[in-house]
Amino acid sequence: MAGKWTASENALLAEIASSNMSLCSQMHRFPGRTWDAARTHASRIGISLRAAEAWTPEEVRILKKIWRGDESIKAAVARLLPHRGYLAARGEAQRLGISGCKARTGRTGYSWVARACEDLLQDGQRLSVIQLADRTGASRSSVYKAIVKLQGTKFRVGEWVRFSTHGDLAALWELGSGPDAPRPARKSAVIANREARERRLIRAGQGNPFFSVMQQVAA
Repeated sequence: MAGKWTASENALLAEIASSNMSLCSQMHRFPGRTWDAARTHASRIGISLRAAEAWTPEEVRILKKIWRGDESIKAAVARLLPHRGYLAARGEAQRLGISGCKARTGRTGYSWVARACEDLLQDGQRLSVIQLADRTGASRSSVYKAIVKLQGTKFRVGEWVRFSTHGDLAALWELGSGPDAPRPARKSAVIANREARERRLIRAGQGNPFFSVMQQVAA
């Protein structure tokens, strides 16, 4: 986390304002600071920065790349141009004449979700749909649809786990082709009821917490 703003940083902000330079083009002079934080701090100490930040050649290049890509515009702007808002990016794209050459990808194009999941599952990683959704920023439904579409060719279920004692089995996905790992059989009602009784006894301070394990070993 960046520390308290220093007098030298305040002086730099004042210099940028007096020179009518864009804050975005000068952020390399504030290592460890974000554009939003610098803008907010300048306003707090009474420094008026240029209202309209001119788009730099590098930002324009990134904007054109976004419009050529498959990722949704909102997601790509948030990832590649975090200091620019979605509406500002749309407006600049219209000014540049490139806004009409981007196919709709927001709710219907999920190819970027599959690529993001593929990146996360490198090096033998195994993750659930919930974990992939949390890390990619996509919805769980989008992640599931993207993975299932390529199931058996690019993604497969590597193993099944329970994330809690009573929880249902969850698939952990990995990169690879071929059949999924077999789903474990459901516990019989007799075993499930016996384990429930044991848990109640343990919570009440009775019973042997290793009873089930001992029975399995004896069997």
